[in-house]
Amino acid sequence: MSLFAIGAFILSVITGLLFLLTVVTGLFQSLQVWLSALLVIAVLFHTVINWKQFS
Repeated sequence: MSLFAIGAFILSVITGLLFLLTVVTGLFQSLQVWLSALLVIAVLFHTVINWKQFS
């Protein structure tokens, strides 16, 4: 599961930098929004699964 979160983070960083630098627009703006949502879901799921290690 953590590989899923890492992959979503890496894709979110790449698209976020492209969006920030206005290298691309349109599809990548939508991709950034969906990947960010996917990253948040992956992190929340990871936190729930590993809650014992956090407390």
